[in-house]
Amino acid sequence: MEYGDFASLVQLGVGLHVGTALLQLYGELGVEPLTRILPRIKCLISEEESSESDKDIYNRLESDFEIFRIQLFNEYKRYVCINAIVAVGLIGILIFIAVNAHEKISIVKAMLVTAASLLPALVTLAVLWWDASYELQPILKRAQKFEEQLLTRSDNRIV
Repeated sequence: MEYGDFASLVQLGVGLHVGTALLQLYGELGVEPLTRILPRIKCLISEEESSESDKDIYNRLESDFEIFRIQLFNEYKRYVCINAIVAVGLIGILIFIAVNAHEKISIVKAMLVTAASLLPALVTLAVLWWDASYELQPILKRAQKFEEQLLTRSDNRIV
């Protein structure tokens, strides 16, 4: 094996780390159920004669969701910085590979280059996704339960 055999892999690693912006997709896709439930709840509360308790529950859900979004954004910024540093390191490795493309590489170095190219971005994605899902689930469950209660009350009034 030669260093040049790993150029494409390192390019992929650079792309993965520079492309950390894709992690922001969790902000769009992962929170989508909650962003659909909250407006429905708001409509249900405004359509019926809602108690102050219902409005308080809704306001608490909305504020918890906003706090979650702020925390997710701050965590995301941290991961962007980490992955940008890794990307710069990988660019350095890529330059080294280009200069030494025809030199032999040991198995250990090949494994290190492979791990450096792939693992940080994959670990970052997994950790951010897990943390965000873990934090969002209780809010989502409360919102779903509250929406069901409001719908049940609305159905009882119609009958």
